[in-house]
Amino acid sequence: MIAEIIILVVALLFLIISIFLFNGKGKWLIAGYHTLSKDEQKKYDEKKLCKAVGVLCIICCFMLCIMAYLGYRVDSGLMNENDMLPFGLLFVIVIIVTLIIISRYINKKAKK
Repeated sequence: MIAEIIILVVALLFLIISIFLFNGKGKWLIAGYHTLSKDEQKKYDEKKLCKAVGVLCIICCFMLCIMAYLGYRVDSGLMNENDMLPFGLLFVIVIIVTLIIISRYINKKAKK
């Protein structure tokens, strides 16, 4: 039960971060962007960049909520622990595919 609560807290953090990013106020949260020189930062559309990373955070939040729910089902005996493996693999695949799509979007649409 404690693991599910921790997962939900992390999911809530992702949700809060995504809200900052969608409002355009969280560009400092984007890894690597803040450390770029001003000239390099000017090559990116900050609004599109923040929205793309915000989408990634929302997807992570959604996946973590599902994982917490499935963990609760395992803890309560409604689901076998071995049945979690396909869901875990699916979550990893979804996150990797999302990262690929968002990185392509950033390189094609967010660059000026």
